Amino acid sequence: MWRRVKNNMDSGVEKIKWFSTVLAERMKIEFSVIKLLQEREKKDKDRAEKMRLVGERVFELRNHSEKNIFKDKAITEAIVEIERLDAELEDIKKKASEMSNIEGEEGK
Repeated sequence: MWRRVKNNMDSGVEKIKWFSTVLAERMKIEFSVIKLLQEREKKDKDRAEKMRLVGERVFELRNHSEKNIFKDKAITEAIVEIERLDAELEDIKKKASEMSNIEGEEGK
């Protein structure tokens, strides 16, 4: 009888260890996803700010028909920054997609 109780206890302890390991891994993934979402939100705000700056500068230059807006330094710098942010946002989307695939594979 004691052997049976000990075996049941050992089995229960193994199940608890397994569950805690799975839970710890899941928490790591969830925290990583949260960090990515925060990073994406910050990049989206930066991108929106640059778009606003481009719009304001174009509006300022609307009466200067002799000036090519794409040669304006402020606009050019903002466009380069927007393109960089777009690339970073795409990278974040890929990372999130990879994490989703990992989560889906672990659940199977």
